[in-house]
Amino acid sequence: MKATIVSADELKKELSGYTPDHAEEFHEKSARLADKKFDALLKSSPHSTVILMSGGPASGKTEFVSAYLLDEDALVFDGILPTENGAKIKIDHIRKSRKNVKVYAVWPEDMRAAYVAFLHRDRKFSDRHFYEKNADARRTLLCIARRYPTAEIHLFSAHIWKASSVLRRL
Repeated sequence: MKATIVSADELKKELSGYTPDHAEEFHEKSARLADKKFDALLKSSPHSTVILMSGGPASGKTEFVSAYLLDEDALVFDGILPTENGAKIKIDHIRKSRKNVKVYAVWPEDMRAAYVAFLHRDRKFSDRHFYEKNADARRTLLCIARRYPTAEIHLFSAHIWKASSVLRRL
């Protein structure tokens, strides 16, 4: 069975009036839609594994999903995972549904190169968004590792996508 992907960035394209030049204006609404779709699929999906993507804008998450996860038998949430509360809610819902949870974090090998890629994307966001969300994703990943010491967390280096470590306990 192929992966089922939920992506706020893809859902933006379905919103009335959306253009990539104004992506930031549509982000909250598409994130809420992604959360709702994720919750519905969590209840109805036959997948026994759920993969939560983690990483800031232009970190390489979506490319990683396209390159490595499309053929996985999993429900994949392609997002930043920027808040501790949002991560807790998702993980608790996954566990309540008796599905296995994995977190795949993709971090840029070179933050400067990621920023250049961010500037050249079609979807436009503020510089502040880039830096805050990259920091938020890292902070949330640390929180997940602390709060869920048995959670399976994989950390990948963007552009090479080699597993650089598996975090279990910090």
